[in-house]
Amino acid sequence: MLQPRSVTLVQLVCAALGIPAAIAGSYSAYQTYFSNEAVCQRLRTAVVATMERKLPLDAKQALLRKDVADFDKNCGDGDPDARTVFQTAMQERPPAPKARMQLPVWGEPQLDAANDPGKSQSLLPARACVRVLATQPGGNRLWAQVAPASCNGWVALGRREAGAWVANFLGFAISETALPPAGTILTAQRQLPVWSEPQLTAANDQTKLQNMLPARGCVRVLSTRPGISRLWAEVAPAACS
Repeated sequence: MLQPRSVTLVQLVCAALGIPAAIAGSYSAYQTYFSNEAVCQRLRTAVVATMERKLPLDAKQALLRKDVADFDKNCGDGDPDARTVFQTAMQERPPAPKARMQLPVWGEPQLDAANDPGKSQSLLPARACVRVLATQPGGNRLWAQVAPASCNGWVALGRREAGAWVANFLGFAISETALPPAGTILTAQRQLPVWSEPQLTAANDQTKLQNMLPARGCVRVLSTRPGISRLWAEVAPAACS
């Protein structure tokens, strides 16, 4: 960023050359904008690198705290998806797990060696999704209180940044004029929030956050929709093969 003396010098030179002050001011704003973008890119890279380190959660969050706060303050409005991912990493929000096999659902944890059939509520189908509400150890099993959750959700395909299109996925040349058709398999380039509906305002509604799509996770496109500075897709989990 130009120092105050440098700005003054630019203005004096502009005056000497007969350049209007408004143009000089535009040049200063241009310098400020790209300096801020460089800072945001540095913060974004630093946070992602820390998130990918294999560290205990408390140690990782301690390292993330300052960079996430700086990003939220200076860059969050311009990149709300990254803000959501970073804030979620700080809050340790559990993802929505997927059942590998059909599982019984009980009215309360079964802590004895034998299950009480009278407490059986229903069966959770294989590959169904649930949201974890609470956890509890018990006997030789770990228990979770869960609620049904949709495996489908909405993700941002990309965003506008410094006049250029930044894609969040591999597998299709995404742009405003080229949206992936239904059935396309996409691979996430980075960890992404999955929402119950498209987030069309500048700030995301955290109550609509369903889970997180991991980096290099794959999804199948169900439908697409444009939004403010972002393009959205309704997606379902898919195999990366």
